[in-house]
Amino acid sequence: MGTHKFTVVLHRVAALLLLAAFSNGAWAGRPLGTDDAATADLATCLIESWSERTGSQRALVAGAACGVAKGFELGVDYTHPHPRDVVRGESGLALKWVPESWSHETTAGKLNLGLKFHVGFEHPVRHDWRDSEASVLGLATLLLNDEWMIHANLGPVRNRQSHYTAGALSTAVMWTPHEHFFLFAEVDANTRSAVFGGTVKTLGGRVWLIKDVFGIDLTASRESGSASTLWTVGFGWYGIAF
Repeated sequence: MGTHKFTVVLHRVAALLLLAAFSNGAWAGRPLGTDDAATADLATCLIESWSERTGSQRALVAGAACGVAKGFELGVDYTHPHPRDVVRGESGLALKWVPESWSHETTAGKLNLGLKFHVGFEHPVRHDWRDSEASVLGLATLLLNDEWMIHANLGPVRNRQSHYTAGALSTAVMWTPHEHFFLFAEVDANTRSAVFGGTVKTLGGRVWLIKDVFGIDLTASRESGSASTLWTVGFGWYGIAF
């Protein structure tokens, strides 16, 4: 299957997932960029959407993820940038696998492990859709106690246009002082900053309007060497049956 045909299929899958989620009441991973070693329950979906802004650059992002089998989650996302003078849009498809047998009790707390496969696409101005990045990440989540949690992602990411591959590492620490909100700090780094960008540090949090079902969040990120802060405001809606 050619890249263009595959992208058309991707967009149709994304539309079906979004339709299924919205028709039952919505998507996955926000507000952290570091993914957790957990999946949506079988036959349930989640929807997330957020607005990004840094200087004059803006983007609207939406995505959905569904539990398609026990321990397996399929996710899609779409980014609509503004202005659209370089890239008209971006999208992604991800499969996350978190087997029960990879969960372990340690002296520090419960450790969950998983894998995430992701491929990204972009729509440059005056070009058709094309694949842009691909990655395979190991996922780890350590539940220290009821208040503290640590997430880590590690693995290779490849830029399809430059043919460069880098090692990517993301870590996040979550603090839940109250059942209706949490705060986090996060660092996202890679071994080829000239291609994939510099280290990004993020602070943020979420308030649950409906506990573990619907929340709103705010984050602030800054890349090393940049004087601009990337702000995001978004929501997450979880546990939608289909």
